[in-house]
Amino acid sequence: MNRLLQRCWHGAVRRLGHSGLLALALLIPSVAITGWLPHLSRHASELRTALTAKTDALARPGEPVRRPMTHGEQVTEFIARFPPLAQSSSDLEQVFALAKRRNVSLLNGEYQLKAEPNLSMVSYSATFPVRNGYGALKAFAADVLEALPHVSMDELRMSRTDAVSGALDSVVRFTFVYRTP
Repeated sequence: MNRLLQRCWHGAVRRLGHSGLLALALLIPSVAITGWLPHLSRHASELRTALTAKTDALARPGEPVRRPMTHGEQVTEFIARFPPLAQSSSDLEQVFALAKRRNVSLLNGEYQLKAEPNLSMVSYSATFPVRNGYGALKAFAADVLEALPHVSMDELRMSRTDAVSGALDSVVRFTFVYRTP
């Protein structure tokens, strides 16, 4: 096999010469690229059409084109999405209604309002001692977090006084975040 390749190589060098073989080596990839160019052109055209369609969808007639926002504008828009502090009493009423729906008794609570200087947001923490089963407590906490997206559950402590009892002595703390006027 090796002798056959050597004979073919020497025959090609005699017929074409070294420069002819080099030209042939460059000609083969150029023919392949030339054959592939229509495919690339078609693909580029499809991408251009898709980009134009997306650009037109973003800038529909009658709708303003959104410009990039500065960091300050982003912060202002973020804060504006939070409810005002005046909504806190109705949020607490909703928490009590959700507790009642899950048969969770919120007999007393500890409330704390925190305002940071130079920040137009406040946090309102509500801590409730609860004595109930795990399922009811879990469902109550999930209901609160689902109904009020501006609320976080900061603490959930559970303890059981004896192994036989199904009730847990728990403490749950929610923090409500509001914007100030």
